Amino acid sequence: MTRKVSAVSLVFVWTVGLAVLAAEPMQSFEVVARGPTPVTDGQKQIATLEPGQIVTVLATDRDQYWVQTAQKLAGWVAQNAVVRLEQAQPIYDQLIRANPRQPVNYERRAMVWLRTGQEDELLADYDAAVKAGSKNPVVFLNRGIQWATRGEFEKAVSDYDAAGRLGIDDAYLFVNRGVARLALGQADKAIEDFSTAIKRGNHSAGVYQNRASAYLAAHQEIKALDDLAQAIELQPKNPALYNQRAGVWQAMEKWDEALADFDRTLKLDPKHVQAYSARGFLWFQRNEPAKAIADFDMVIKLNPQGAVAYNNRGFNRQMLGKYAEALADYDKAIELAPKYILAHQNRAWLLATCPDDKLRNGKQAVESARTACELGQWKEWTDLKSLAAAYAEMGDFAQAVQWQTKVLDVAPEAERADEQKVLKAFQEKQPWRDAR
Repeated sequence: MTRKVSAVSLVFVWTVGLAVLAAEPMQSFEVVARGPTPVTDGQKQIATLEPGQIVTVLATDRDQYWVQTAQKLAGWVAQNAVVRLEQAQPIYDQLIRANPRQPVNYERRAMVWLRTGQEDELLADYDAAVKAGSKNPVVFLNRGIQWATRGEFEKAVSDYDAAGRLGIDDAYLFVNRGVARLALGQADKAIEDFSTAIKRGNHSAGVYQNRASAYLAAHQEIKALDDLAQAIELQPKNPALYNQRAGVWQAMEKWDEALADFDRTLKLDPKHVQAYSARGFLWFQRNEPAKAIADFDMVIKLNPQGAVAYNNRGFNRQMLGKYAEALADYDKAIELAPKYILAHQNRAWLLATCPDDKLRNGKQAVESARTACELGQWKEWTDLKSLAAAYAEMGDFAQAVQWQTKVLDVAPEAERADEQKVLKAFQEKQPWRDAR
């Protein structure tokens, strides 16, 4: 089984406002000046766009666009004097070749990459802008978000800090930094950031949901429940919120409350895989393997490529003495995920200790146990225990005693009395049998 019973909801907020209106009508789009471009009020010139400047088109009239700059200046420009942002790369390439030390053109070309989904180029241009001396806080904010999407959260936090020092003090900065800090395991700092975002006016369900995740990570379950209640009040039909609250109840071993929230989740979303999986684990925790199997059946039906569900169903089948079915599930889990340590360990233990003589296979048990130990770098005592049992089934009690002795060296104190009994059996040249 897997022991993870809670999920963290991470909400990223992209900010792309290098030269974009804060709120655009659906029909608006951005264009880039090909060169020095006059802006008129319809009769006389009122401004000139510089080459590469990005403006937002709000309306069209024959061969002209009504545009607005980031500074809110509005006027007409000729359509042939500008190009759509997505097609503006050649303009910026030329400007950068002419003046490679000017950061603004890297910043603006990054907008092209953002629009076209070219993430490597986007990050490279943010790097180039910073190297060229950019002090634009949005560059650091957006580069931080790019680092976060790549899982490089320490770099993300560093850039968010820089964006804050350069003047960004809005809620979305604290939301994003809170997400990164939570991913780094800095729950207390994440709580501070989400709380600041709320003080800055972000009262969305997402920020309360994220702070609830941070509170749970900090073992402050009651505060997590309070935040999830607030999020549910804002979004009463969001199944993810009930599922997350069920996870908090589950962590508190409040089984009835957890089951009620899982039921609410599945009523809103009958195909919610995470809810079935977590509820299946809850049934396992309550020693109700038949109900656990039913939920893992649903997980497998909805996601037939999910190795964890096969492993978990196999473990519960083993609890019920359905050994052949359990072995088939472990085999399937390993087929889907050849490096899935727990499935190898469970398979080895079943092959070594199964009460059904027809299913035991010492040689295969040793192979699976050694695979689990190698994948786990020989650090997990339960892997070593499976290896010891496998050698005992092979009749190699010297190896069995050797490995079970190592188990006693590293097993938790609460487990050592039981493990001593296993060692005694091996010392008496008796293989171990699963008592389920």
